[in-house]
Amino acid sequence: MAGGRPGARRARRGLRPLGVPVLAPVPAGWWFDALLVAAFAALTAALVWWPPLLRLDIAVRDWCDGHRPPPVSALMRVLDGLGQGGPLTTLTVLVSGWLAWRHRTVRPVVLAGLAPIVSTLLIVGLKRWTSRGAPHHGSVRLFSEGWEEYYPSGHVSNGIVYYTVLAALLAPYVTAALRRLLQWLPGPLVFTGTTYLGYHWLTDSAGGYLLGLMIARLLLRVPWRTLPLPRRLDRRPPGAAGAGGSGP
Repeated sequence: MAGGRPGARRARRGLRPLGVPVLAPVPAGWWFDALLVAAFAALTAALVWWPPLLRLDIAVRDWCDGHRPPPVSALMRVLDGLGQGGPLTTLTVLVSGWLAWRHRTVRPVVLAGLAPIVSTLLIVGLKRWTSRGAPHHGSVRLFSEGWEEYYPSGHVSNGIVYYTVLAALLAPYVTAALRRLLQWLPGPLVFTGTTYLGYHWLTDSAGGYLLGLMIARLLLRVPWRTLPLPRRLDRRPPGAAGAGGSGP
């Protein structure tokens, strides 16, 4: 009889194989990752050698400064807050911890723990190297040798990386529509909020978006569900891993 025994069906529903459905980079090819790297390099070079881009940053800042009514500012602070690294790290660790306990495997925690490490090393390293001021203090130019470190925007990068991790972790438990919203909506919202409030130059946000998308795609390429782990760290019941694909 099609569908198998009722008890087996109930067991499968209870286990909900970890990482199924599996999130994957879209488009899948590495060519898009290379395009993101090239776009970030081109943006950085343009900020050094193409003055009109700096004038665009200043013009966007000045326009936002002159069009900031209190209700809109309050909304934008909420949007900017979606990219706060501390709360996002805490949330992803809590979700991954719940999944690790539920499925008796450390795999979700490895993904949630690696995301902030990769993001911090890359974003903070670039910030220190480029040494760019903020829209309301410091220099708009890169390599200004000031104490400011604002390019690229870590907030915008967070709005992509952490929510992609959450979407991957929660993929078996939410609808496809909610999964797509969780993965793709926060990034543009944080981009809008942090730029409008003058916390980052427009090109800071653009650079953060490019890097965040690249980091998220790299994390999704790792076969988290099938990576070899010591048995004491991966005590899932036989068959609980599901079949096919890669995921947390």
